[in-house]
Amino acid sequence: MNTNYIIIGDSITYGIGDFESGGWATMFKNYIVNKDDSKVCNNYVHIIGFPRATSSDILDKIDSILQTFLHKEFSNTVILSIGINDTQVFNGKTKNSIQCYKANIQKIIRFVTDSGCNLIILGLTRIESDEKFLWKPNKYYDNDIISEYDRDLKLILNYDAELEKLCKSKKIKYIPMKDVLEKADFIDGLHPNHNGHKKIAEYIIEFLKG
Repeated sequence: MNTNYIIIGDSITYGIGDFESGGWATMFKNYIVNKDDSKVCNNYVHIIGFPRATSSDILDKIDSILQTFLHKEFSNTVILSIGINDTQVFNGKTKNSIQCYKANIQKIIRFVTDSGCNLIILGLTRIESDEKFLWKPNKYYDNDIISEYDRDLKLILNYDAELEKLCKSKKIKYIPMKDVLEKADFIDGLHPNHNGHKKIAEYIIEFLKG
């Protein structure tokens, strides 16, 4: 069956940091589209990336995104990559508490699955440094906090009874991303460079092949 992919995320999904190819989502799109042997496009890929977006921002937009990009005649698959900005610490507090993040993700999952879409959730990538990464005055990212949010993302999928059934039916897939990038794969400590985006795209493609 033809597949309509809807990729939703933040600045990394948007492609910031990759001046050569436009980011991992664009590479994924090129891979999917170039698989077609005919001049007819058998699969679609829509990229919806919002720089600085948190899970709250995506939750506010998810209904309108799905209404706009769902394809009634195709199998629809949403690829969701969100959470890094939720972990950003500003004046001693994360942008979204971990409780808020979990609640937002659960609501987004239900929006997506209730619409009849398959869902692929990407785990959180890490930042370049093992130390706190100062982004702007009073703002920083921390791998320990990112890991905590990522663990809770997996717990949502593993221990929510209703979602567990969806996962087992292969309607939801989780792709861990925390070990994909190395220090040399970043352009600014937070966003991947071209090589980092390439690694993300290749990792997702290989995971889906399996």
